[in-house]
Amino acid sequence: MMWGRGVSLVRVMGIDLRLDVSWFLIAALLTWSLAAGYFPALVPGSDPARVLLAAVIAMLGLFGSLIVHELTHAVVARREGVAVRTITLFLFGGVAEMRDEPPDAAAEFRIAVAGPVASLALSALAAFLWALARGLGAPDLGVAVLRYLALANLVLAVFNMVPAFPLDGGRVFRAMLWRRSGDLSAATRRATRVSAVIAYGMMALGVAQILTGGGAFGLWPVLLGLFILVAGRSAQIRVEMRDALAGRPVAEVMRRDVVAVGPEMTLQALVDDVILTRALSFVPVVEDGHLLGAVDLETVRGIERQHWADTRVEDVFAPLRPDQMVAPGTDAAELLDRMAREGRRKFTVVEDRRLLGVVTLADLMARLRVSASLAPGGG
Repeated sequence: MMWGRGVSLVRVMGIDLRLDVSWFLIAALLTWSLAAGYFPALVPGSDPARVLLAAVIAMLGLFGSLIVHELTHAVVARREGVAVRTITLFLFGGVAEMRDEPPDAAAEFRIAVAGPVASLALSALAAFLWALARGLGAPDLGVAVLRYLALANLVLAVFNMVPAFPLDGGRVFRAMLWRRSGDLSAATRRATRVSAVIAYGMMALGVAQILTGGGAFGLWPVLLGLFILVAGRSAQIRVEMRDALAGRPVAEVMRRDVVAVGPEMTLQALVDDVILTRALSFVPVVEDGHLLGAVDLETVRGIERQHWADTRVEDVFAPLRPDQMVAPGTDAAELLDRMAREGRRKFTVVEDRRLLGVVTLADLMARLRVSASLAPGGG
């Protein structure tokens, strides 16, 4: 994930809802700006405690609106056959993390527009309640909260349609390019180039605001531009890696020159002759050609140094779990998805209890670099 794993809140429809730590910053700033400026300007003379309560309610209402926005993406994605693992709320909104790319351009379009349509519906609902509350003579602060939610959801819908990938508008733009060319990779590259222009424009605008006395408000366009650049590049790399790895077995990308040790080796020898010499943090344990398990740096650190000379590997190694191993025929693109899903960067390649090799995220990235250099126009 681009902003870290975040804090898990709850599972909704089988989707893990998370808060990135950056969300707490924006929640605090939003509450402060509503309580210090927005609501006092709309309802002057209100009790400060009531103003603060209204600001918290408005912030939580926007929080709920973002969740609805992202859940709508997720529901439509599932209908299109694309699984969604997590929804993360972060500094600039939310991200529904899809397990794979949509199957075609039409599906991409439907998934992308679902969120803004949901935000427009929420804006219309809040506007209706706002008008109703005014007509019924509801408290001014309550009316102001509904007005804020109507405007905020409208802004959310409109802003997300900016054609900057991976915002919803950028995904709509990519869907149009994809449908025209039939090439997802080419569409992604072009969409990210356009997004980069928009991102640099945002950053220039932010810098100009800072230099002309805009202060901290100028930081938001700069940070948002950086986010678009990083997220767009990450999406492009993901598509390129899938293209480079699809249909290729793990056996083609794994490293076969794996350093393994026997169970009889002492920890002192393991540290001196293997870990320090080869700068390894994970060493498989093999006996008579069969993989027994592995010993890692954390295990060694847990044993006092004076006992290394009389402690053998067989006394401390851990058997490898099935989720740490893959078969040599496993599709490399599927393994890449698994790495992203599980946060695991290294797998041992095993067949009939025999250690064949090790495959890491770095190995897959190396494959991507080679494929890119051999492609037309590659460096």
